[in-house]
Amino acid sequence: MKIIKQSLKYGAVGIGNTLLSLLIIWVMTKYGGCSETLSNLTGYIIGLINSYLLNRRWTFQSNAGWKKSAVRFFGAFAVCYVLQLLLLLLLNRYCPEHPPLYDFFTPLLLWFRIDPQFYIQMLAMAIYTVTNFIINKFYTFKA
Repeated sequence: MKIIKQSLKYGAVGIGNTLLSLLIIWVMTKYGGCSETLSNLTGYIIGLINSYLLNRRWTFQSNAGWKKSAVRFFGAFAVCYVLQLLLLLLLNRYCPEHPPLYDFFTPLLLWFRIDPQFYIQMLAMAIYTVTNFIINKFYTFKA
C-alpha cells in the first residue's frame, strides 16, 4: 500500500515539475527576452531541483544525507534519461510504424489521433518514469 501512495505522490511531483518547468520557460522566453535554449535549460534545472527536494521530503520521506541522495538522484536521472533516449531512438529506427504494444492500444490511439512516433515518445517516457521511480525508491533515498 505504501508503494502505491508513493507512486501517486511521485506522479503528482512529476506533473507539478512539468508545469513549473513550462511556466519558467514561458516567462523567460516571453517576458524575459531569453533564448529558447537558456529558458529550456533553466526550466529543466529548476524542475529537477524541485523534483529532488519534493521527492526527498514528501514522496519518500528520506533521512538519507543531502549530498549522498543528491548525487544518487542526479545520477539516476542521467541513467534513466539515457535509457529512455536509447529506447526512443531504437524504436524509431527499427519499428517506427509498428512499435511494441501498438496493436493493443490502437483503438485508444486512433481515438486521440496519436501517431506511432508520438506513441513511441510516450512509451519511452513511461519507461523513464517507472525506472526512475524504482531507482529513487530503492536506491536514491535509502539512508
